[in-house]
Amino acid sequence: MANADRSGALDGLRVLKASDQPRYKRALEAGQQLGWGYYLPFLLSRHRSGRRNVLIAEDEASVCLYRWQRRDDRERLDLFAAPVPMDAGVLARALERANTFNGDLSARVLRIDEKDAELASTVAALELRERKAQYIYAPEAFADIAGRRYRTLRRNVKLVEQMPGVEVLPFTADHAESCQSLLARWGARHRETHGGSGGAASSRRALEICLGFGEPDVLGEVILIDGQLVAFALGGEIRPGVACFFEAKSTSEVPGLAYFQRYSFLSKLTRFALINDGSDAGRPGLRQLKDSLRPVAMHKEYRGTQARRRGGAS
Repeated sequence: MANADRSGALDGLRVLKASDQPRYKRALEAGQQLGWGYYLPFLLSRHRSGRRNVLIAEDEASVCLYRWQRRDDRERLDLFAAPVPMDAGVLARALERANTFNGDLSARVLRIDEKDAELASTVAALELRERKAQYIYAPEAFADIAGRRYRTLRRNVKLVEQMPGVEVLPFTADHAESCQSLLARWGARHRETHGGSGGAASSRRALEICLGFGEPDVLGEVILIDGQLVAFALGGEIRPGVACFFEAKSTSEVPGLAYFQRYSFLSKLTRFALINDGSDAGRPGLRQLKDSLRPVAMHKEYRGTQARRRGGAS
């Protein structure tokens, strides 16, 4: 994975696997993490053979996640997230490891939960900047969507509820092929409209990975109209009490479907106190949709870079 003169920096690191889940989730519970990026199926979906891997190691009582990647025959190492639970000494050692591998001071901490930011900022030369905020929902809030506050959501949900032939079912492996077909159509339409597939390939990998997990780590829902699958949603437990809304796709041909889909799935996840639905990715339409569900909080996440750098890659 690395040249011989710096390969020692990788000692003790291994590729993250689904079998790491028990130890990893215990660390998340101890650290009380809330960030979307800590969801294990998401981390596993980041692997790209020969190009990128999420690596895991333990230091004292903390779990450390790293991102190894190769671009144009150059390899580098960053921290995928701050140590869990957060420990300033562990973070300093992890940065030193990544700097040794990179041969400079360019190593970054790609994700730092809001509650860990103050402690992370005490690590010498680490500067933090805010990333896009993430939407936090409380499923119990959807028990009643009456009133002006939910007017937009209610109007769109009603458009779908009044349609004939609508079925909402739990996602199972039997739906996987139809979901992949929907993704192919969605990606083709997105490419035709916007010039890119909109991450359809990542969604395909996410689907495949989710098939390897059971409840509560992965939960899903599909929507059919006249027997044809028109939408699917996937999510699951980050740690006890907190879940991730991980992946969702729907056809654009049904008015209100994206609103109905999110409301339908989120309102059923009452086994969790909070659901992290990620950011709006800077897309106005997605922002309007997520705002209409009235988040109970916006979770801040930070990126850490080192103030003093010597010829590091960006």
